[in-house]
Amino acid sequence: MLLAFGAHVALYAYATPWLALSSTIPLFFLSIMVAPLNHHHQHVNVFRSDVLNRLYDLVLALQTGAGPYTWVLHHNLGHHLNYLAQPPSTPADESHWARSDGSKMGRFEYTFHLFLDHQRDVHRNGRRHPKVYRAFWLMRAPLFAVIVVLAALKPWNFAFVVALPAALTFLHTCWATYEHHAGQPTTSHYEATVNRIHPLYNVMSWNLGYHTAHHLRPGVHWSELPALHREIEAKIPPAQILTTFW
Repeated sequence: MLLAFGAHVALYAYATPWLALSSTIPLFFLSIMVAPLNHHHQHVNVFRSDVLNRLYDLVLALQTGAGPYTWVLHHNLGHHLNYLAQPPSTPADESHWARSDGSKMGRFEYTFHLFLDHQRDVHRNGRRHPKVYRAFWLMRAPLFAVIVVLAALKPWNFAFVVALPAALTFLHTCWATYEHHAGQPTTSHYEATVNRIHPLYNVMSWNLGYHTAHHLRPGVHWSELPALHREIEAKIPPAQILTTFW
């Protein structure tokens, strides 16, 4: 994460606008691997110090497009509680793959629906969890302050090195999560989630491919997910365990 952030900082500070534009896609690919770290950090904070954790939140937000406590409100206090419930059930999964009539969304429909609609769910869940919602708004102040300063000092470099890679990264996060649960209408935790156990996939996603294990015990540190997966693998249908990278 620090190497990726260093690349963002160096290009923002020193690149010409044209070089910044040409770096957008490479930075996006770097940030794809940072996004799972943001997810993991919101489940199990990296540091013991609250100050360091909140600073880390800001660094992750600038790279991944998901601000501090966004994952907590939408994902931890939403998706993880409701992922077995698809529309028309209520409450329904905040990352639901079913339409209001219960039919399955396509991947593009799911991606853009989640990308455009996630903030509504963040605020709805925030009203149910006022303490976390308050922290969400408090962290908006430093995040927006950093964004305003960066945009004012170097608007083109900010757009190409920070804003656009972050937006693309969040869009990719929505795209990547589709396969985790789409088309699995079940009440069984072992049958509701697709796992991808290819080693390279799990290096790049920091073991997020062991997704059933993550849903069964979301407070487990990401480094322990492979061992937990091995413990429960016999209970997971073979069709829910993919060995390929793509």
